[in-house]
Amino acid sequence: MAERSHAQLWLNEARQGDRAALSKLLTMYHPTLRAHLVTRLEPAVRARLEPEDILQQAYLAAHRTIDRFEDRGPGSFVNWMLTIVDRKLADARRALHRRRRDIARERAPQAAGAAESCFNLLDQLYAHSRTPSRVIRREEVVGALLASMSRLSEAYRQVIQLRFLEGRSVRDVAGRMGRSESAVANLTQRALLELRKLMDGLGEFTRIP
Repeated sequence: MAERSHAQLWLNEARQGDRAALSKLLTMYHPTLRAHLVTRLEPAVRARLEPEDILQQAYLAAHRTIDRFEDRGPGSFVNWMLTIVDRKLADARRALHRRRRDIARERAPQAAGAAESCFNLLDQLYAHSRTPSRVIRREEVVGALLASMSRLSEAYRQVIQLRFLEGRSVRDVAGRMGRSESAVANLTQRALLELRKLMDGLGEFTRIP
């Protein structure tokens, strides 16, 4: 009951433009959304993408379109998010189909899966304290990370995606972003600071035991 009342409060605040409230909602429902997605990821797609890859896009879309959400009672927010997740999965399937036609454009396999990369990023964020990746509710912590990333500026989100989730070198990122290596290094530090601030704002989901 308390969780439901919290969800309704956050939903009301999110509809009024409170992005932190929306992040709390996404974090709360992340396990449900992930479980839904896992059942729909066929082997051909799972070989190239993990649920976190698609959920990150879904959370970004939610932040961009929450003003168009219509509250039709209990369960309407979750159903709205499930629709977005399914749409992003369909987009991912189409993108993979196009890439199969041009193998040269395929992204090189990542050294770690998306979920593992998320925990590596959490370790980077909390390098000087006990990392929330040690908490029991691991899926909620990843949900908090993805929800927080969706609130970053495009440049911050891109540099974190490339450096920590895709594991690319500073030189590679510099070339892709059209910046110098020193500029990328500075941008990375600012992005990490901003991401940790957003994560800390979701304290109840990232509490350190």
